[in-house]
Amino acid sequence: MHTKFVIHLLLLKVSFNYSDQIQKQKEYYDLVLNELERINIILGEFLVLAKPSVVVFKEIDVKKLIKDVVTLINSQLMLNNVQIKVEMDEHIPSISCEETQMKQVFINILKNSIEAMPNGGIIEIKVQEKKKGKLSICIIDQGTGIPSDRISTLGEPFYTTKEKGTGLGLMTCIRIIESHNGTFHISSELNKGTTVEITIPTITQPYIPIMIQLGDTSK
Repeated sequence: MHTKFVIHLLLLKVSFNYSDQIQKQKEYYDLVLNELERINIILGEFLVLAKPSVVVFKEIDVKKLIKDVVTLINSQLMLNNVQIKVEMDEHIPSISCEETQMKQVFINILKNSIEAMPNGGIIEIKVQEKKKGKLSICIIDQGTGIPSDRISTLGEPFYTTKEKGTGLGLMTCIRIIESHNGTFHISSELNKGTTVEITIPTITQPYIPIMIQLGDTSK
C-alpha cells in the first residue's frame, strides 16, 4: 500500500505543468515524497535493530578488514577531499566477528567523520593491542566536533547532531559492538574533531567458529 502511494505521487509529479499555481502544488507533493523517503530510512534502521538474525562469527584479519572498508568508501573520500591515514602495529592479532556487521560499523563511523569535515581533511585510523586480549581501533577526524553535553546522549534513538539524521545508525553500531563483547567510546572537542574508539576482544587460542542468534525470538 505504501509503495503504491509513492508510485501514485510520482506519476502525479511527472504530469504537472509548471504554472505558478501548479508549481506550488508540486512543491507539496515533493515535500510528501521527501518525508516518505525519510520514513523508509527510519523503518529500515528499526528493522536492523529489531529483526532477529542469525550471524556466524569467524576469525577475521583486522588489517584486511580495514583495507576493505577504506576501498569501499574511497569514492566518497575523493569527492569530499578527505584522506585516510592508517597506523597499525606490526603484529595485530585476529578477532572473532561477523565480518559484514563489523564493516557496517566502520563505514558508518567513517561516513560520519567525512560529513563532519565539509572542507576536507585527514581521518586517522589507529589499530593497536593496548593490552593482552584487547584490540583498540581508533578513528580520529578533524571535524567540527560535538559539544561535551551532547556526547552522553549519542546513540539514543532519534537523537542526532545531523540535520536529517535519526540517531539509529550510531545506535546500531553500538549494538553490534556490544554483541561482539566490545566497547564503544566517543570523545570530542569543538572545532578540533572527534575520536571514536572501539575495543574488541582478540583471539588468544585456536579458534572454533560459532553461531549466535541476535534479537528476541521468544514472541
